Amino acid sequence: MSLFSKKDDLLSQREKALNAEMARLEQEVQRLARETPKPVPIPRRERDDAAGAGKEFARPLPAAKAPANAAPGAAAHFNDSGVRKFDLMGVWKSLRHHVVGPTGNNPGMVRMLAAGSLHGLRPLRREKRVARNRFIFLFVTLLAILWGLVFSAFRNH
Repeated sequence: MSLFSKKDDLLSQREKALNAEMARLEQEVQRLARETPKPVPIPRRERDDAAGAGKEFARPLPAAKAPANAAPGAAAHFNDSGVRKFDLMGVWKSLRHHVVGPTGNNPGMVRMLAAGSLHGLRPLRREKRVARNRFIFLFVTLLAILWGLVFSAFRNH
């Protein structure tokens, strides 16, 4: 009765294998999370001097120093108070990241991209070629229409 049974697609077989691997790795992560010891909280230090509880000690402001985790030579990006100066390029990158957003997990796109290496599926190269030919045809058609309009405008004068 193999005539009426549907064969599994290569992509679905690979997807099942990857899902099983992900489930195994998630179980491993959970097991490791249970085995690691919890961090012990550090107790707060109590002041021994009750008379000095209301006093504040002023610290001198740092002189144009970059924070310890900043890149070497980054002192020019900080002002005298140690506050980071306005960075136009950084604002542009964060705005662009906010507008574009992260790439999504799209299994349909993964299948399309992987189609070139699996037998039985149309490769993405063919789809690109069809789209390119369609664009060239429409572009040439548009040029012919524009040429006809310009030619008829000159002919009427």
